[in-house]
Amino acid sequence: MVLLGKRLLLLGVLVFGMAFSAAAQGAFSIAYRVNEAVITNYDIDQRVRLMRALGANGGNIRQEAIDALIDDRLKQEVATSFGANLDRVTLDQAIEGYAQQRNLTTQSLLAKLRRSGVQPESFDEFISVSIIWRNILRSRFGQQATPSEIELNAQLNTFAISSSRTIQLGEIVLPYLERGQDATVALATSIVAQLRAGENFSKLAKEFSRSSTAERGGVIGWVAPNRLPAQIGAAIRGLSGGGVADPIYIPTGIVIIKVLDARTVTRQIEVPVSVNLTYAELVIPYAEGGGREAERLANRLRRSLDGCRGIEARATELGNGSGLFGPIALNSVDADVGLALARLDPRDSTVMQGQNALRVLVLCDRVSEMSPEGRATLRNQLASRNFNSLSEGYLLELRRNSVIERK
Repeated sequence: MVLLGKRLLLLGVLVFGMAFSAAAQGAFSIAYRVNEAVITNYDIDQRVRLMRALGANGGNIRQEAIDALIDDRLKQEVATSFGANLDRVTLDQAIEGYAQQRNLTTQSLLAKLRRSGVQPESFDEFISVSIIWRNILRSRFGQQATPSEIELNAQLNTFAISSSRTIQLGEIVLPYLERGQDATVALATSIVAQLRAGENFSKLAKEFSRSSTAERGGVIGWVAPNRLPAQIGAAIRGLSGGGVADPIYIPTGIVIIKVLDARTVTRQIEVPVSVNLTYAELVIPYAEGGGREAERLANRLRRSLDGCRGIEARATELGNGSGLFGPIALNSVDADVGLALARLDPRDSTVMQGQNALRVLVLCDRVSEMSPEGRATLRNQLASRNFNSLSEGYLLELRRNSVIERK
């Protein structure tokens, strides 16, 4: 391994450190022993500097550096047992690739590390161990980590509810029927301005929204962005938690969307995918009993449904516009319908208010389709995820079978 000579040199300094001052000896003193390998205080200091230079922060960075170095010593031990090594040319190519991933040149990356006090041999070791460990994992677990066609298809079938980012949305729905178009537009403009000035979203939703979510302060819930119709997705694109979109105009009124919160779910994968829906819409007109009677009928209908089984026959008994639709591309669905369906899993239903009726929406099926290029990307990302999982398990096994001592 390229770095063994340098590490032996450092060990030689530890053994023959008589020429160093007492402060230098303290810096190079042993902090941990991992089987036959050592971690010095110098190693820890260098790793902390490296992590900070690469953007890490937090109050526990020293412990994170120690844990990473312990793992590195275990990886180096395995590499030695495999006879694995890395020549200088390959190491330089790996450093160049690492810099490119961060939109830097090799020279600018190394200069940044130097300014942070990171010595070249410390960064060399960091990259070298990573590359050799990856090669060992491929040799040992390559076939196990490569996803099968069945695994790919299973991931694809659930892809419509997968995203590396999920967002919690709130909605305020303002139908034209209540105030007329001009007054509704004016009200929507006023509400958006109030929200952006810090007004309480829940309060305004309960007061003005005519969606079924109004009673819970307009909260829709957590939704994966790729389940949203294009009009909604475009409106909230770039918004972080607390952001309010411009008013979204739909045939029956205006929808105001706020991103209440956002979170990253690391187990999920994001690649280009198109989504097709099959859904039913069952229309219950407002009769003499008004909205309350329609709501009662809608709830009774939802309780009697068995997903979309027999739904076409049920549709013939209900109001105009009732029926089974799809498969249809998500982006071809009206924005308000698409948003409502985005919250559902197959066989689930919800109720929307229309101008003269309640609309019971039932999601029958959601199917994701992916291009060959997207499928290849998904395969690579699944393999990377599998490698990470196998690596964690392998390191856990090594830790359990090792002697790790704090000196």
